[in-house]
Amino acid sequence: MNVPLRALSWATRFFWIIALAVAVTCVYSATLIRVDFGEPLMNYTEEEFMVTLPIIFDNNGYYSIADLNITTLIVDFENRQFSVDSTFIAQIPPQNNITLFHNVSFDINEIVTRAEYLFNDSNFTLHGSVFLNYASIIPFGFEANTTIPWGAPLFNFTAGLPEYSSYNGTHLTVHMPTSFQNHSPYFSVTGTIRIEIFNDRHQLLGVGTVFADVPSNTNYEGEVETIVNAAMVTERGQILVFVETEMFNYGPMVINYG
Repeated sequence: MNVPLRALSWATRFFWIIALAVAVTCVYSATLIRVDFGEPLMNYTEEEFMVTLPIIFDNNGYYSIADLNITTLIVDFENRQFSVDSTFIAQIPPQNNITLFHNVSFDINEIVTRAEYLFNDSNFTLHGSVFLNYASIIPFGFEANTTIPWGAPLFNFTAGLPEYSSYNGTHLTVHMPTSFQNHSPYFSVTGTIRIEIFNDRHQLLGVGTVFADVPSNTNYEGEVETIVNAAMVTERGQILVFVETEMFNYGPMVINYG
């Protein structure tokens, strides 16, 4: 009767020895994994901003890395989601390395259609997570956050009151000063600033445009000019301002004068 019990005891002891050996080799093997990051690649289009991050997994251990999942999520200060991207690798065998390219992208149009991001600096939060299965028995994962600064392309946009000068005996030239700071580190503001001037009878007096090409982190100061019929000018009125660029359109900004 004692033989089966002894056999069971030996078997149990042998099982725990094997389990301990596997655990020790797993832990040691995990220390042989190396992760490096390549130079990020940035790509801009009229609709999307994308950062491609090369990630090099060098598995010098004794076991496979399986079900590797990298996920990134971008949200704003109100926790509104702008992007979610995932990269999945089924397996990285032992004594192998692989370079994967994880894309982090967000829709520029979705951001710049919100006036607060055109005129105000802000921050986005990038939530990142990595989950994997090591040696088919050890699940592993971690999460981390980082901040992505957002610079307003039309920061401190100012349109001054119109100034008049004589054009000829019947018409006036309207000068309207405009200025702003392009705080965006991602793109230039290239396009036109357009104004439409109305008198207090809601009659269109004139339309003027000026071209602007403002690189990242630079200031713009200029003026928009248009010719109007002097007889139609009133003390009070309204000016509509439009900004039309390669990356976004905004308007009208309504300015009352008089």
